[in-house]
Amino acid sequence: MNTNVIELGHSRDFSVDEILASSWDRKLSKDLAAEIEACTGDKRETVEEMRRFLAVKGYRELLQCLRTARDGKDSEEALRAIAHEMRKYALQRPALSAAAFRSAAVDCPQWRAAHDELHSFMIDVLGDCGVAGEGAEDALNMLRSLVRGFVLNEMMHCLIGVYSYEDSFDSAIRVFVAGLPALGGPRPGTRL
Repeated sequence: MNTNVIELGHSRDFSVDEILASSWDRKLSKDLAAEIEACTGDKRETVEEMRRFLAVKGYRELLQCLRTARDGKDSEEALRAIAHEMRKYALQRPALSAAAFRSAAVDCPQWRAAHDELHSFMIDVLGDCGVAGEGAEDALNMLRSLVRGFVLNEMMHCLIGVYSYEDSFDSAIRVFVAGLPALGGPRPGTRL
């Protein structure tokens, strides 16, 4: 029996080759698998192995982009720059962005570590904006949802009456940042 199978929870398991052979995006999948093999020297045999690899790569690339966007900025200016960089990354690298927006798999230490590093970075940025604890977790989930939802609408051209996606996204981020105080704690520089 082929050891490179994917358990789908049904009565039949499918090998990666079977999935690729029957899928409309066979060439794309094979190209992706070949690129992963060329970059790492290892052949990824299962979809789960590819998913792990792409998630770790996505987390690491996104974190590097966000660090660069934050450089020299603090508080809300840094958060706005990071949000715009998240959108830019998602538009330029949709597959890796989708992988990086997934929850980390508990069975992969590299995936968990990459997720934790990105998560810590974002919690630190939100902390600089005066949001900590549960409020920071809520804010991070809202920001991820805002970015991902906006990018999906932008890619599918679903938003009616939008002349500039950049300007529209900037408005959404301004509203998001202005609402942060509702999630906990005073804003930096404000007195009680």
